[in-house]
Amino acid sequence: MLRTRFTDLLGLSLPVMNAPMSNHSGGRLAAAVSEAGGLGTFGASNGLGADWLREQIAYVRGVTDRPFGVGFITQLIEPDPENFEIVLDNGVSVVIFSFTDPQPWLGRARDAGAITVCQVQSLELAQMAADGGADVLMVQGNEAGGHTGGMNLLPLLVAVVEKYPQLPVLAAGGITTGRALAAVLAAGADGASLGTALLATPEAVEVPDAFKERVVLSDGQDTAFTRLYDLLGDTPWPNGIAGRVYRNRLVREWDGRDDAIAERREELASDVAAARARHDPEVASVYMGQGAGAVNAIRPAAEVIDGICCEAENLLSNLKV
Repeated sequence: MLRTRFTDLLGLSLPVMNAPMSNHSGGRLAAAVSEAGGLGTFGASNGLGADWLREQIAYVRGVTDRPFGVGFITQLIEPDPENFEIVLDNGVSVVIFSFTDPQPWLGRARDAGAITVCQVQSLELAQMAADGGADVLMVQGNEAGGHTGGMNLLPLLVAVVEKYPQLPVLAAGGITTGRALAAVLAAGADGASLGTALLATPEAVEVPDAFKERVVLSDGQDTAFTRLYDLLGDTPWPNGIAGRVYRNRLVREWDGRDDAIAERREELASDVAAARARHDPEVASVYMGQGAGAVNAIRPAAEVIDGICCEAENLLSNLKV
């Protein structure tokens, strides 16, 4: 059994959680991961409203009595705090923050009895989270799918583990195999957050089948770290944060052409919205990380995380140094 400070903190049997991917996760995935022994989570910064959030919380609790969490894009809480209040009022076990300074939300979540996890993409964000009293730091590397920072996982993970030995630390970015999980555990992490590894699961009902198939077809070399879709959207992102996506036809044509994108923003944004509606991965954003090459089939979430953890445990038990 892979027992760490993270599993002890939450009473888990597996040292993994699923990433709280807004618009890519919901109650079904969270419930499946928690019931399988990890920490199930889903993202609440998705514009789907209060009723959707309450339904997802109720669904998870109807399936499992194990801990689960809800994640927030931190800079989106202040302009629309209703979902954050719902999470606190409903006594959700874990609250996850990412991308900007989590104070004062961090303190409020802890006061409500939640375990707090702060995903960080830099040493500066790690310091803010630690100073604010975070219970767990989640180090996210540039290998990750979706929005992330510019620093690669291993050097940032090692720096954070060494600087904050008193805190459990999770690793995120490129962890889709047991070998990758074993590597970050050996480097000092207490567990891992899995995003791309769980996109192609039946429980990720928010992800269109065509996008899941694109993940399955990937060899891990067909992604791009780009601001393209952020330039066409309305979400404010901090400097240095961009999205890792499938390098589709739109990305190949427009990535890096910021001035030209600005001139045709309305047209391109309309094209992307239409592509999303018809599930066209060559124009719509398909967020996936560099670990996609190891995702070779659509498999149940429990099977995925059990396989990753069993492989990691076997590798670590046979490690010779």
